[in-house]
Amino acid sequence: MANDYRQRFYEKYVSAFKGDLSLKADFRFSDSKLLPLLRPWLASKDRAVPCVDLGCGHGNVLHALRTLGFTNLHGVDSSAEQIACARAVLPTAEVSDILSFLHRTPDAYFGVVTLFDVIEHLTKDEILDLLQLVHSKLRSGGILIVHCPNGDNTRALSVFASDFTHETILSPMSARAICRLAGFVRFAAAEHLGASSGWRGRVRLLGWQVSRALLMLGNIVETGSPGSGVFTRNFVFKAEVD
Repeated sequence: MANDYRQRFYEKYVSAFKGDLSLKADFRFSDSKLLPLLRPWLASKDRAVPCVDLGCGHGNVLHALRTLGFTNLHGVDSSAEQIACARAVLPTAEVSDILSFLHRTPDAYFGVVTLFDVIEHLTKDEILDLLQLVHSKLRSGGILIVHCPNGDNTRALSVFASDFTHETILSPMSARAICRLAGFVRFAAAEHLGASSGWRGRVRLLGWQVSRALLMLGNIVETGSPGSGVFTRNFVFKAEVD
């Protein structure tokens, strides 16, 4: 998938752009942000089903999945530097283009597929191809969970422009449309404030609730509708396979 300028970036993604990601990273902070996103949608899933984090980076989502009790984990990323970090969490994490990895995976194999901070790096054609391929690799009742910048947030451009390899920005509405096109059902989207459970996080949450109410009011004044209700700069969505 990344045979263009992106590969030049991904080869040095850690050392040149992300800084030194220690192989002994403390995942408590990322768990505090990821577990509230993943837990509700994965509560009923068999912990033994095969799970894959596509574009696993340094392994923060894999760590969260393991914390939730999932035992059959797979991780793949095209950046060798990222995988070197991820192997501290999952020694079998592999360096591969995600499409190549999926093509050599049996159909209807995975129960859970996660795509965190990946889909925005793809073109529209690549996103559609990827979602259709993921759909074919998920078993009945399987779930796809995606995290990405939110086009429904007026300040999302700062997130989108912060990485030269970002190609596409979605909103809950466009995400629903492409998931339906790929054959998924039971779509849902949610906000991701990323606030901690400490007092600072509670203050941020209160402030966000006020900001969110003002955003909805502005939408109602302009359009007569409150909008999607998902307004954080990044959002998460899930879609399932019948």
